[in-house]
Amino acid sequence: MRPIEPEQEVERLFVAIPLPDALCDYLKNESAHVSSGLHFARWTHFKDFHITLQFLGDTPREHIPALYQALREVAKSSKGFQLKLGEWGTFGLPDSPRVLWTGVSGELEPLKELQKRVVSATLPLGYTAEMRTYNPHLTLARKYRGEGSFTLERLENLRMQGRPAGQALPDIGWTVDAFVVYATRMYAIPMYEMTEKFTFFST
Repeated sequence: MRPIEPEQEVERLFVAIPLPDALCDYLKNESAHVSSGLHFARWTHFKDFHITLQFLGDTPREHIPALYQALREVAKSSKGFQLKLGEWGTFGLPDSPRVLWTGVSGELEPLKELQKRVVSATLPLGYTAEMRTYNPHLTLARKYRGEGSFTLERLENLRMQGRPAGQALPDIGWTVDAFVVYATRMYAIPMYEMTEKFTFFST
């Protein structure tokens, strides 16, 4: 984006796939299940769970209508696809991660194609794509602060704690039929506010 004049009113925006309420509740419970044994500085509020498609950053409000129009064109030519919650993992140092996340599985090619089309649609408006490879995930917590070293084995043991022996974690999926634009409201709880929803032409 080109530089923003100080007097312009802006919104800090990003494009994302929201999570259904039932899955937000599931991840809320899973996070609570392990948070007592894994100390992170901040756990994601359950209403803020999402899969980011593109971070847009500070956007002058006068430019938002053109952004929405470009994204509507993407939605019009999109079809629904299936995703499932995947394995949990981390970013950063293995023993002191900066991010705890859950991945996604299922129809990943349509997801990656949607991400590419969103980026292509916003490029003429001055937005740029990240240089790193797109890695779809949902952030669960940030900045590990535990006294001992973090391990994925410890994480899985905590997740299975209290469950019947041999019981697998549920295989939960959903149909993606829309994406949204969120505005960041710093220090609010939840922190992300949906400003527009773009429903696919066909599911």
